[in-house]
This record gives sequence, structure tokens and C-alpha cells, in this order.
Amino acid sequence: MSPAFARRFAALALLAAAPALHAEGDPPAPDPGPKLWISGIATGYIPLQKGSSTPADLWYAAMGGEWKSETFGAKAEVRGAAGGFRPYYPTEIWFQEATAFLATPAGQVRAGLSERPFGLADDTFAGTLFSDNGVTRSPFWGAGVSGETRVGYDSLTWAARWDGIGARAGSWEETGRGAASDPSANRLEGASVRIAWLFYKGLVTLKPGLSGESIRSAFDDGRPSFRLNDVAADLTLTVGPLALMGQFFLRGGERPPAGSIHNLAYDSARAGLVEFRAEFPTVVYRIVWSQWSYLGAGSREWLLQPAVVWMPWKGVEATIEYLARRTSGIAGTVSRNAFRLGFGLKF
Repeated sequence: MSPAFARRFAALALLAAAPALHAEGDPPAPDPGPKLWISGIATGYIPLQKGSSTPADLWYAAMGGEWKSETFGAKAEVRGAAGGFRPYYPTEIWFQEATAFLATPAGQVRAGLSERPFGLADDTFAGTLFSDNGVTRSPFWGAGVSGETRVGYDSLTWAARWDGIGARAGSWEETGRGAASDPSANRLEGASVRIAWLFYKGLVTLKPGLSGESIRSAFDDGRPSFRLNDVAADLTLTVGPLALMGQFFLRGGERPPAGSIHNLAYDSARAGLVEFRAEFPTVVYRIVWSQWSYLGAGSREWLLQPAVVWMPWKGVEATIEYLARRTSGIAGTVSRNAFRLGFGLKF
């Protein structure tokens, strides 16, 4: 890490924590006070193909802060990585989240930079095909409202959000998988909604959910703009420390010529995900399978990710995740297998 990079990261880290600080003379909030943190994620990638390299490095470092009272608050996190987290990042330092919220009778109103409320959250280390294709882990500048209504022991949660523009830095998508990694593209004028109902039966819970979103992809190089329209249905069943989750996804997009491999995430698609996890105080076992069919390109991918996460102390997390990936199309089938090792510290 160069000295110049370190100085820029430290300066922006102070800005990230600024919303968490009180001005002198403000009335004290019911919350114990501002929360500040610093974290770093180191990773090692071990492909099993002969002749492949096995790089190990600092994936990214982060600093952030949060402050909240009963009615309003703010949260921000700034991250940095030498060379950028993805090759298409325009900077080595970026805001991953920067939001402020206000509690109202209609629900919590939140504005700023954050992920969209769509589908199941991605809790893998390396990211599922949903994150690779820009559905999850990709922040947008926008505003939304969310809330929860309890009916006995059950509850209804809902969220609606308007998205103004997608952030290029902060996106998780792979290069060539959508507008974030397309230098001539922008993600604009979007909206997303999600509703979920939790059936609570003591040690057993059942939670079905529905999500929908629409986002416009606009181009600076003369290509016509178009909308990506996504819908998803998901279901989560928990029995004590065990959870089984599933998601089915449909995308209406722009079908490229048959056999095209450029910007596959613009393509109309079907996708699915199944996850099983067993969560205990110091260790989590999980296995995640995600599959994506690109309808116009006539290709398909699936990704299997079994993993063990060890958390011996608060703020310390070690992960070993196996990645078995298959891509098939008119050119045949390509297989890639690797281990992804991760170690994180948060204070």
C-alpha cells in the first residue's frame, strides 16, 4: 500500500465517520453514543487448475461510523483497496454506504448511498452469481421508506425505494456483467420494492418474500437505452439454528446475439439460489448453490459454495469457502474450481 493511498484513505475515513459525531450542545440521544469501527479483510485465492497463480492480499480495508436516536440517525462506511476492488473501479477509495434516516408514522425514511432491498441477502464470502451479475451488493444513490407491522407473533415487513444512479465504485459485479463495469453505461431512474411475511412458531419460522425492481441502462456511445426488469420470490425456513432458503428470479432485459459473451447481465435471464446454513455461537456451516441461465446468449452458469466460518472472538472471522463453477454454452463447458480463504478483523 503506497503512502499516498494510505493518506487519502485516512482522510476519507474521517469523512465517513463524520455523521456519527454530535455537534457541541446537541441534546444527548437515547443511544449510548456514536459507534465507530475499522476493519480489514485479507484473502487468499487458490485455484485448483494447474499453472494458476495463488495470490493473497488485503481485499479491502474499511472505516465507518453510525449514530442514531429514537427518530433520526446516520451511517457511513468508506473502503479502500490498492488498485480498486474491481478492475473497473475509478478510484482506490470509495463510499460503500452513506445514509441518513428519519422515523415517521409511515415508516423509516432513508436517503443516500446503500444497497437495494431486493431478494435474499448474499452472505457468502466470494459472492454468488446474483452478486456477480449486479443484483445484490451493488449500492445506489437514492431514497426509500421501510416498515414493519406486527400481527400477533407474526409480522409483515416492507420496503420501497427510488434509485437515482448506481455507484460504479462499490459494485460487486464481475467485469463484463452489466452497467457498472461498462465504461459507457450508467444505471439510472430505478425503483425497487420488497414485502415479506414472517410466520413465527417458536423454534420454527417461515418467511416468504416477493421482490421487484426496474432500472434503466443508458449509454454514452450511441446505444439505445433499455430497462432491466427483475422479479423474485424467496422462502426462508428456520428450525432453531438451522435455516433453509430458496429464491427464484426472472429478468427481462436486452437479448444479445446468440453466443454473445459481452455484458451478459444485460441479457434476459432465469436464475435460482438454494442455501442451507447451520449457525452456532462460534462457527457457521453453510452451502450455497446459485444458477443463472442467459436466455439470449444461450449459456448457463452454476456456482456451488460450501463454507465454514469460524468466529472465535468478537470482531474476528476466518472463512474457508470452496468454489465449484461451471459455465456451458455453444463453445462447450468450462469448469473452474478454487478455494477462497478469508480473514477479517473489526474493531
